[in-house]
Amino acid sequence: MIAASLRNLQAGVRKPFGRFFGSSRSLATYNIETAFPGLSPVLVQVLFGLLCTVSGIGLRWLLDHLWSGAGPFALMVPFVLLATLFGKWQAGLLTAVLSSLYAWYYVLPVNGSLAFVSPTDGPRVAVNVMAAFFVVALAEVFRRTMWQALNDREMLLREIEHRVKNNFASVASLLRFQMREHHGDETIMYALQAALGRVESYATVNSFLYRGTSYTGTVHLPSYLKELCGNLERSAPSEKDISIRTQIADLTWDRDRTIVIGLLINELVTNAYKHAFSDRPSGVINVTMQGTDEDWFLQVGDNGTGFERLANGGSLGVKLISALATQVGAQVEVSTDNNGTRYIIGTGSEGAAEETSA
Repeated sequence: MIAASLRNLQAGVRKPFGRFFGSSRSLATYNIETAFPGLSPVLVQVLFGLLCTVSGIGLRWLLDHLWSGAGPFALMVPFVLLATLFGKWQAGLLTAVLSSLYAWYYVLPVNGSLAFVSPTDGPRVAVNVMAAFFVVALAEVFRRTMWQALNDREMLLREIEHRVKNNFASVASLLRFQMREHHGDETIMYALQAALGRVESYATVNSFLYRGTSYTGTVHLPSYLKELCGNLERSAPSEKDISIRTQIADLTWDRDRTIVIGLLINELVTNAYKHAFSDRPSGVINVTMQGTDEDWFLQVGDNGTGFERLANGGSLGVKLISALATQVGAQVEVSTDNNGTRYIIGTGSEGAAEETSA
């Protein structure tokens, strides 16, 4: 319950700020130029610098009415920093210059004058202006360092993705080679097919985790499961016409749960290939995933002949299915007869599952 509440809170926080949090780029490296691709970058920087300057002056005017005599240069720093991080050093420098002139003319040393009254006025203004320039330089160095670090990270992610994809492909190729070597042995063929399905399940999840140059850490279930089922359908015995139909809710899950769901579907579909259509030339396997993030169910059913022994838990495959379901906190229900076999796995209500299967 607490974990679910924390996930809901996290989703609620991320939703209004998805533009920033949904990107591999952090907030500190967001570039205002990308928001206005039709305008000149220099023009965008100038306009953003003016906006930051006006915002800083407006905030100081507001605070001056609440706390009269507040420091004239105090609010210059955060807006200079904001302008530099989001609009590069040009916007930051413009904000620093305009803010300094404003504070000098309207606040120090005499309102509406650039004249110095006290011998300390000049050095005080100079030090504050130099401090603003230092903030611009420091923020620009930070911004460039962050961009370089992110570029290096993306290069490493591409390299990792490439290596992992090649490793999965190598293992899959070896399994396919073994399948060709034992084409006449049905028992070995189905065992190798199950192993190949598991490898492809991991490989497909990996491809969805690394999209472009970003490691998302989450997977869009409809996209992933449809691609996985497509791979399983293509790996069906060539002498049979077996199709897989999918109905997947619009859910986005973390990597670990998604991998388990993929392995469950692989085991269930492989079992159906092996036992449900042994005496039939064709058939249909239905894969349904419905519910919410916490209250969900997975249903895999076929229109085959049924397999009572496996349904009663008399095989390693069914024991593996139960173990995988336990990993995601789900329960397994199975029914089988001459019209086919249906597995229902999940935390969702039985009524919802029955309604879907009807």
